[in-house]
Amino acid sequence: MKKVALFALVLVLSMSFVTAAGTKEAAKDGKVVLTAYMQIDPANDQYAGHNAVMAAFAEKYPNIQLDIEYASGEAFHQKFQSMAASKKIPDLFTCYGGARTAYVTETGLTLDLTPYLDDAFKGQFASATWLPQGSAGALYMVPPSFAVCHSIYANTAILDKLGLSYPETFEQLVAQIPTIRAAGYYPMSMGNKDPWVVNSWLLGTFIERFGGREWILKAAKGEASFTDAPFVKALEVIQAMSKEGLFSPGVNQMSNTEADQEFYQQKSVYLIDAAWRTSAMDSQLPEAQRKAIDMRVFPALPGEKYHNTSSAVASEGFGIAKAVEKDQAKLDAALAFVKFYAGEEGASIRAQFGEVPSYNLDLNKFAVDVMQGKFVEFSATYPMGYVFDSIMDGEGVNLLNTDLQAMMMGNGNPKDIAAKYEAWVAKNDSNRD
Repeated sequence: MKKVALFALVLVLSMSFVTAAGTKEAAKDGKVVLTAYMQIDPANDQYAGHNAVMAAFAEKYPNIQLDIEYASGEAFHQKFQSMAASKKIPDLFTCYGGARTAYVTETGLTLDLTPYLDDAFKGQFASATWLPQGSAGALYMVPPSFAVCHSIYANTAILDKLGLSYPETFEQLVAQIPTIRAAGYYPMSMGNKDPWVVNSWLLGTFIERFGGREWILKAAKGEASFTDAPFVKALEVIQAMSKEGLFSPGVNQMSNTEADQEFYQQKSVYLIDAAWRTSAMDSQLPEAQRKAIDMRVFPALPGEKYHNTSSAVASEGFGIAKAVEKDQAKLDAALAFVKFYAGEEGASIRAQFGEVPSYNLDLNKFAVDVMQGKFVEFSATYPMGYVFDSIMDGEGVNLLNTDLQAMMMGNGNPKDIAAKYEAWVAKNDSNRD
């Protein structure tokens, strides 16, 4: 499998560096050339399945050439926003079904795939795959999987060593802090350097616990307010986590990768991260360590109305530029790629690397690694609420995250932050139009 991934990586990287002369020559040779911008790091083990799909697509469709530029994290969005502002975007690109890439999906630049996806194709996927992605019910991409954005990874070997067990309540979690720190460990790792982590990993789940799944939709539309209890209480929990010393030092200066490594090196007992981190764990950690890691949701919060919830959203997929529709050869090629990647062929390949696809595969036919098996069980065990930044506009969420980071460092309070965010949403957020 690693040989396949290595070959795929070399192939994918070679597709990323097509010269202008090479592109022209390829077009003369009868190839359809598509430009692409993808939020993926092909050198990261997490994307081994992606690399293998890209290799298989290149083999099946030698007449389609993908000229790909890769980026990740905020760097991806910053450049993509500039592209969207200039209205010069690539033929294919990573996009989301919610507000995260509204700067390209909700500005008329992205093709609505609805007319190009028939019932026979759609019937092969989990029904949630086809929830509306745009304000007018559009489908901008076919999500290859579902992104579960809240999980607590617990090192049970350390817990056993300290005579502790996974806490049932937030109060029990806080009570463990002195014992954990006295033994030389950090209680909880989380990399909150980028201005999205705390809302994706925690905020949506906490809002769900206090208000229920429908509350965030009401608040987004103005039928409820972000100054109401569910939102304020969610912020108060995040503030309490910081004040009680749950996080490791420098949480707001630590990247996601650094937080993961802190947990991998067994310097911390718990890790807050997305459920898809399991693929990296399977590739980077010894089997004994993986077997000792439990996947759980955050313990019960004081006053919560809903229990044991996580949060999830359809994963990012590949959108097609609206302009491509004018070129039938390009349109056919782009649709072939989107359907191959998310459909049976791509899903079967990605499942071999531990991904749980949105396509209806019989996963019992695939050898699933330790952590991926736990991911499958986790997804089937816990009810899912909304991921906050899949509902609300990205600009406002970024401003909110800056305030949350400040609050975690002792500056600001939940009620003031909630009032400030509500004022921004009322004036600017597209949900209130």
